[in-house]
Amino acid sequence: MKVLFLLKSEKTPSSRIRMLDMAPLLRQHGIEADVEVLPQSYFKRRSLFKRAREYPVTVLQKRLLSIFDFRELRKNAERLVFDFDDAIYHKNASCSRNPADYKSFTRMGKFKRTVRGVDLVIAANKVLSEKVSELAPGTPVEIVPSPVDVGNSIPKSGYALSSPPVIGWIGTKSTLRYLEMIAPAFRQVRDRREFVLRIVSDRKFTVDGVDVECVPWSLETQNVEIARFDIGIMPLSEDPFSRGKSAYKLLQYMAMGVPSICSPVGMNAEVAGDDDYCLTAADNDGFSRSILKLLDDCELRKSLGIKGRGLVKRVYSIEVVALKLAAALKKSIPGLFTSLE
Repeated sequence: MKVLFLLKSEKTPSSRIRMLDMAPLLRQHGIEADVEVLPQSYFKRRSLFKRAREYPVTVLQKRLLSIFDFRELRKNAERLVFDFDDAIYHKNASCSRNPADYKSFTRMGKFKRTVRGVDLVIAANKVLSEKVSELAPGTPVEIVPSPVDVGNSIPKSGYALSSPPVIGWIGTKSTLRYLEMIAPAFRQVRDRREFVLRIVSDRKFTVDGVDVECVPWSLETQNVEIARFDIGIMPLSEDPFSRGKSAYKLLQYMAMGVPSICSPVGMNAEVAGDDDYCLTAADNDGFSRSILKLLDDCELRKSLGIKGRGLVKRVYSIEVVALKLAAALKKSIPGLFTSLE
């Protein structure tokens, strides 16, 4: 079964994580993925959309098209699937306390048109799935999380603290604002314990009064850097955009066996469980308490590290998710789906 995947860019993280990395595994489950980046040229887009006639399924990955492009693609695609992993129906104004800052009539209009006009939506988490069901109750939705490759990296092997201990964070410059939000927590911990805040990113970051090390991010070295963390952190603000996030940083930490702390926002809370797989912290005081708790308890660090990695292997590994995605794509064609062993 050949499937046409239409991507915004091969460099977009969601396209790499949710499609390009899984293509070889999809082939093992009977899905041959042909990947095309949506061109800038109007005429080249029209030519590409006509190619959709050659495929039983076309997947539009996270791109909200203009009404003219969407109609053209819809006209040519036999079965059209939309895949997304962020609250793209909102503006990305995270950390704002004003709900109006997240509203965009243009984005919401394009999103409604898309989810009402496709044959299937693949959402990365429950929050996004529920939004689709709210806006397009007649459109089937499958939840397929963003996968983590657990097998190709060496996880954390010991839980004795580094000297000094390393509290780590990984992410792009656009999400550094979440770290700024909990800067007071780092200072509270620094008043009681020595530690290094290690940032793996494409931009440098500082916190007054805190020892910060900045490490350039690269795809090849990111897992090695994560495994060097003593504690991983994923703060989020409680806002409409952040609630749609897919807990990917948290899953990366856990996949490498790193005990972690997250804000219980959206999918983060689901992954954390009742603090079974990682600790949760709702505010600055919560983050400082949780960091100190992990710094002081080696057995807790080990327990969370081992259980967290086990959860990722069972539910969020690339092998498990690729099987789920293949099943969803086959199921999108009535009468074709057969159970996958």
